[in-house]
Amino acid sequence: VGILNAQIVSRVSNEHLDSYVLTESSLFVFPDRCILITCGTTTLLNSLSPILDAISEVRGEVKFATFMRKNFSYPWEQKGPHTSMETEYDLLKKAFPSGKPYVLGPVDSDHYFFFVYDNAPQGSVETDTQMSMTMYGLTKDLTKHLFSEEFHPTGEETKRIRDESRLSAILDGWTVQDLQFAPCGYSVNAIRDGEYQTMHITPEDHCSFSSYETNTAVEDLSERFGVVLSVFKPQRFTVIVRVDPGSKIGQRYSQGMPLGIEADFCPEYDAVNRTVNEFAPGYTVIKQNYVRKNSSPVRSNNVEERAP
Repeated sequence: VGILNAQIVSRVSNEHLDSYVLTESSLFVFPDRCILITCGTTTLLNSLSPILDAISEVRGEVKFATFMRKNFSYPWEQKGPHTSMETEYDLLKKAFPSGKPYVLGPVDSDHYFFFVYDNAPQGSVETDTQMSMTMYGLTKDLTKHLFSEEFHPTGEETKRIRDESRLSAILDGWTVQDLQFAPCGYSVNAIRDGEYQTMHITPEDHCSFSSYETNTAVEDLSERFGVVLSVFKPQRFTVIVRVDPGSKIGQRYSQGMPLGIEADFCPEYDAVNRTVNEFAPGYTVIKQNYVRKNSSPVRSNNVEERAP
């Protein structure tokens, strides 16, 4: 992971997956896939060539791959190949010539660059679900607990932080590996059977932010969605859900039923944008932007690059 400008800080495993907390990042390795989540100035796409080389060495083949990133808050601080959407696209297209790029959401506000490569056999039915959230302007009831003069690995001190910050409401019942950084910042991976949750939190007032992601296999995301919002209470956030047709929530979506991330499930917020893309029959991505009601207008710190 050194090529990502990151280091492995901790690892925990069960019979379904290996979970790694990296500096500003998380890595989950399953028997048939890996999921790499980065933030800050890490260089995720630098890992693409080594991963493909490792797959070739065991005579494997990539059936499906996606790259998804939100527009940067501080694009001028990014390192190559993440200095522009164009360079990211060129690298991805070289690796996956038949892959397709998309922009999800308004290009002058909170949006995602999404690249998808799908070489799965026709007729195969996948059952994956993934919910990702990016949250800005976090409540001080949470962030005040995430400053420390010392680094603390998983233990009694991080348990105290989870309890006092109410992060335990999200993580109870899961195997947790969390880290409190000095002077501030908190990262956590949590696993339960083949499911994961991960969060990376920046608590400073002028740029408070958290990412959240899970593959929890539920039919209705409203409970998980609501708990996360009740803990972080962001001023604005984006939620993006990826569903496969064979998943519980994919079947619910195909019947026209709510997923649990719609405006009715967060009445304290105004929905300001909704984007839906179907990339293959039944494989759908839904992205929604929300802003807290009665708050000052908040724009994304977006100095965006050219689209591919």
